[in-house]
Amino acid sequence: MTDTGVNLRGLRQHNRALLLTEIRRAGGLSRVELAARSGLTQQAVSKIVPELLEAGLLDEQRQPATGVGKPRTRLAIRPDARYALGVQLDRDEMQVVLVDLLGDEVAETTSPLPTGFGPEEAIAAITAGARRVSAGLDRAKLLGMGVGALGPLDHRTGIVHHATNMPGWRKVRLRDQLAESVGLPVIVDKDTNAAALAHQWSARAPEPATAVVLVGTGIGVGLLIDGKLYRGPRTNAGEFGHTTLAYDGPRCPCGRRGCVEVLHNQAGSQEEAAGLLGIGLADLVQVLDLERIVLAGRAVQAAPEVYAAAVAAKLEELLPLPNWQRTRLDVSMLGEDIVAVGAAAEVLDRFYADPK
Repeated sequence: MTDTGVNLRGLRQHNRALLLTEIRRAGGLSRVELAARSGLTQQAVSKIVPELLEAGLLDEQRQPATGVGKPRTRLAIRPDARYALGVQLDRDEMQVVLVDLLGDEVAETTSPLPTGFGPEEAIAAITAGARRVSAGLDRAKLLGMGVGALGPLDHRTGIVHHATNMPGWRKVRLRDQLAESVGLPVIVDKDTNAAALAHQWSARAPEPATAVVLVGTGIGVGLLIDGKLYRGPRTNAGEFGHTTLAYDGPRCPCGRRGCVEVLHNQAGSQEEAAGLLGIGLADLVQVLDLERIVLAGRAVQAAPEVYAAAVAAKLEELLPLPNWQRTRLDVSMLGEDIVAVGAAAEVLDRFYADPK
């Protein structure tokens, strides 16, 4: 194929992806609106939309007449056209969700994992969970599985290098082993990145400079910078929980002393724990000039008002900034499924980027 042929194919793929994404974010658009929002000509839109309809990815919905002339037809994503699996692998349990093409959760299962579980037990539990939530589903509609796991890990290779406080998890080829077990393409990412992707997916517009702070059996952040997830050159950004607050503090499972995570977990009350988290986050705001912090995870879900108030108080105390520099603080509305849903969203993102 000539370079021109390759370029035209790439351009058409880009335009298909652009139209699908605009329709999803808006919740539905007419062809005229789609051309205006995407920046493509109406002629280009008219060529691509029939392909997406024929592929079963879109529905046409006739709008009610509001005046003289033919009513417009609204294009909307068909939720049941494709599905994705999402997994959260934690230190004590695993969760599997099934989401549709809009990213809405269709089914969910959670199972405890035994103390000191190894990779084989985790893979068996995840595979069983995937079969439960996708039972009866046309296999051809399953795009793949996303996994939000504990780091440090390499997102590019799917290898868990050295999961903190998980003995036996050293250089585990989690992506490849899971793909073989479930018979689907698999993406492995850090749980914090998956949580950030869940927020990015649900947003109507790209997120500003945002840290999604996951507070559960560990603490970490997913970073959304300039509307994109920032993983770092070695895919290991966001290990915020191992920021040192007290050099002579208690020993952390990571090997250092006085980390945010160990101080938080050993705090005498929820208020104290949340306040310590806020101290660490004040430093993170100054380093990254964050516009928004989103608090998420088990601990936050158990006491959202306590965490919001204590973190806000520490930010106010330690960062007495003018209003134009204030950082917005929110508690996630996505609940305890945030990691699993975000992991599934990463699978959907790849499909939207190259719809077939």
